[in-house]
Amino acid sequence: MNSPYEQLKSYIPVKSALKTRPEGDMLIIANRNAEIYYLNGMAREIWGMLDGKISVEGLCAKILSEYDVKPSEVEADIVSFIRDMQWKRLMRLKEGEKRNEEV
Repeated sequence: MNSPYEQLKSYIPVKSALKTRPEGDMLIIANRNAEIYYLNGMAREIWGMLDGKISVEGLCAKILSEYDVKPSEVEADIVSFIRDMQWKRLMRLKEGEKRNEEV
């Protein structure tokens, strides 16, 4: 059985927030229902990487290249972040290019 990360890694996260506003070390974002959320730390950094082109796998690789952290921790954090942002209607996923993987 594939892990949640394996199932999501080829998808591309796309921001769907209505507004974003930096506020010191925090980023304030709002969805279309006028609900306001605050991001700081790694969540703010991940949000800043979302450009509509980078895949979940690309996000993971970028974080791993910048920080000394275990891949399994980054994968779990990204999956958690994506689920949270989807639940709050601040992000959606679009299918990325499928790779032909030979066994």
